[in-house]
Amino acid sequence: MTLKVEQGNEFTIIHIQNDSVDATSAKEISGIKDRMNQTTIMDFGPVMFINSAGISALLKLVIEARKQGKKLYAVNVTAHHRKVFEMVDMLRYMPIAKMEDLLPLIKA
Repeated sequence: MTLKVEQGNEFTIIHIQNDSVDATSAKEISGIKDRMNQTTIMDFGPVMFINSAGISALLKLVIEARKQGKKLYAVNVTAHHRKVFEMVDMLRYMPIAKMEDLLPLIKA
């Protein structure tokens, strides 16, 4: 399992557990769209590499969250991945935040 999902009443935190977002984790990411709550946080903590299959899965998740009217945030993103997310215009709908800034949302 490359993802660990933590759920509360109004939030979901998706912790990516391995160092890459690739075809294997893309399949898991596509399977969590029905588990998103009003606020969903993607934790990229250990991620060092994201390939095209991973970007595609993340974009699909971002689109699905937007369709459902849910807020999606990214935390623990490297500077390199921030640039990649900017290039594919993902940050418009999945802004990067610090976990401590999101605590009020998940404690509400």
